[in-house]
Amino acid sequence: MAVLYSSSSTSLHLHSLRVPLTSPLLSFPFIIKLSRIPIIPLLIRCSSTTASTTTTTTTSTHQPSSIQRWESIRKKKVVMRVGYVGSDYRGLQLQRDDPTLRTIEGELETALYKAGGIRESNYGNLNKISWARSSRTDKGVHSLATMISFKMELPENAWTCDPYGIALARNVNSLLPDNIRVFSIIPAQRSFDPRRECVLRKYSYLLPAEIIGVTKDHTPADIDYHLSEFNSILNDFEGEHAFHNYTTRSKYRRRFPEKNSFRNNRSSKVETPSIESSSELESDDEEEEDIEIDGVVPLHVEEKNEKSLQSGDFDDNQANTCNENALEDPSFKSVVIARWLHEPDEADRLSGAHFRKIFRCSCGKLENSRGYGFVEISIWGESFMLHQIRKMVATAVAVKRDLLPRDILTISLNKFSRVVLPIAPSEVLVLRGNSFSVRKKPGTKRPEMLTIVDTKEILDEVDTFYRSMMLPEVSKFLDPSSYPWKEWLENLDRNTNVPEVELESVRSSWKSWKSNTEKYLSTIAEETIISQ
Repeated sequence: MAVLYSSSSTSLHLHSLRVPLTSPLLSFPFIIKLSRIPIIPLLIRCSSTTASTTTTTTTSTHQPSSIQRWESIRKKKVVMRVGYVGSDYRGLQLQRDDPTLRTIEGELETALYKAGGIRESNYGNLNKISWARSSRTDKGVHSLATMISFKMELPENAWTCDPYGIALARNVNSLLPDNIRVFSIIPAQRSFDPRRECVLRKYSYLLPAEIIGVTKDHTPADIDYHLSEFNSILNDFEGEHAFHNYTTRSKYRRRFPEKNSFRNNRSSKVETPSIESSSELESDDEEEEDIEIDGVVPLHVEEKNEKSLQSGDFDDNQANTCNENALEDPSFKSVVIARWLHEPDEADRLSGAHFRKIFRCSCGKLENSRGYGFVEISIWGESFMLHQIRKMVATAVAVKRDLLPRDILTISLNKFSRVVLPIAPSEVLVLRGNSFSVRKKPGTKRPEMLTIVDTKEILDEVDTFYRSMMLPEVSKFLDPSSYPWKEWLENLDRNTNVPEVELESVRSSWKSWKSNTEKYLSTIAEETIISQ
């Protein structure tokens, strides 16, 4: 099989992969605790080259005879680096409310329990073991660097001759599907918070080159022209902007909690969101990260806004028809695609969570796998919202194909605009790396995170999984004439456009806003000079 990334390219080099993971869900209609499994001590034999695990096998009505379970000696907080091919899963996050959905966290929890890493009394409730993830990914998205911290039941010889926790991880891997892999499990400091301390997430999106106009008969000069133009479009996303048009905005507004009133209505009880629930306080996708949200919207106002567009009010839950299904919806044509907020709208407020910082958004050189040309789009940022990356890619493609005007990028990143934008497929999105810094000491890195992100032995494990499992799967989706691209492109070309009247109205409003803002800043600058 052809190698997806050439050694000379800056694309997806494995030594630079830096990103954490979380776990899947259970396949039971309700939480059923497995019957107690005989406990076997985990023995680690050291050699001059590597550490290996040896256990006695046991049989159980709930486990195959080959399943290994260690005896717990102590409980300690650890950090676990996980990778997975997301094609067969409904995302990373466990979904207790719908056990028919298969998730990464569900598979991880079950494997850790069977291995001995989770007590029977804690199985079925990740909150009990302080489960925390660096980020979440959506359905079909892949990862090579998801970090999960939790309190783990440990065998007596954990990390003996195994400082990087690779042998410990392999024991868990023996109970996991082949498309999910634990690369390392190492001790973590008690104060470590994988979500809040992750300061950089690195994503790669592999895009068939033909979609942006690069064909096999093009000359090198033609190829350079198309890639340069597309790269320039992508660069417009760099910096700190309001990305509210690139997600479902309502998910990033805090709703007023329902109150259980006590005597004289002087106190109320607010239920703490479960780690296993889809809380509006968490934002992720493919992507997507958990961010605290400021600003609130009354629940009844939010729901009303989501149910009606009859008066012309824009709501991205219904008007965002440029998603996987709605591009085929005939009602798309009757929806307001773009408008400008001339006055504050309490039913459509933005919060600090809608603003995100993008450090890099660019594409690499033309590459080839299985005879198909593709480019790797690198998108690095502090954090991302649900569907943000896929909407960024789709919008850039729409601009490159002249379906949307170039200035729609600048307009859509303004907090006063409301624009419906398309969303790209998830099958070729990979969470490839990240960086961590101590929250209260910016720039300070924890030793365990330096180890799990940069150690060669761990990266070798990542490379093995990438080449044996992820590469073959992702390569299936590089043919622009096959799924998912053929139908997606047809829908994109047919339905992606902004009515001229709406476009001119929004464009005029943006120009007026820009002029007024420049005058205001100029006045402030003059007053500052005079006062000095």
